[in-house]
Amino acid sequence: MGARLLDRRVPQKPPAQPTDMALREQNAALRQLQVVDREAQAMLREQIARLSAQNSELSRRLALLRGVLAPDGQAPELGVADLLLSPQADGGRIGYRLLLARVASPLADGKLTGRAELWSLGELDGRPQEIRVAQLRLALQRLQTFSGTLVLPAGFRPQRLRVVLEPRGQAPLPFEFAWQELIAAGQPMTAATPLP
Repeated sequence: MGARLLDRRVPQKPPAQPTDMALREQNAALRQLQVVDREAQAMLREQIARLSAQNSELSRRLALLRGVLAPDGQAPELGVADLLLSPQADGGRIGYRLLLARVASPLADGKLTGRAELWSLGELDGRPQEIRVAQLRLALQRLQTFSGTLVLPAGFRPQRLRVVLEPRGQAPLPFEFAWQELIAAGQPMTAATPLP
């Protein structure tokens, strides 16, 4: 009889099945991971688009500067090669550094004269405002650097900085920059947008 008892096998319990509650928790965790994954993909797409735009602008600026340093007979071009804003300690004043470049060519002989203006575009008392913050004398052969301080009215919230180059005898060349990008970068500008 003892042998018969030994022959009997103890039935094994089937592996434990997850309960409905555990399945719901796993499902909720997977949904949360999907949301995080979608957000990460959206952020990555935005960063790729921003970096592509920056790369395009840097290529344009490189071509401009390359033309200044090593002319190859191309038509003259004038543009903003570098721009940086830095807030001053008092909060109402903003330091700026601006580098203009002119592509060298047989057509671009002599010094280019005229003026350059800096305009701050933003809001004052809830209304859109455009304020000229600097007027500069344009006189460059290949490169010209400007630096100084911009003073903004109390309560003015700047959003964009417009640089208008007005070479004598030529149509004005406006360029616009996002104000926060110029300050946040802490390095030369990220992207110049020539206006139509």
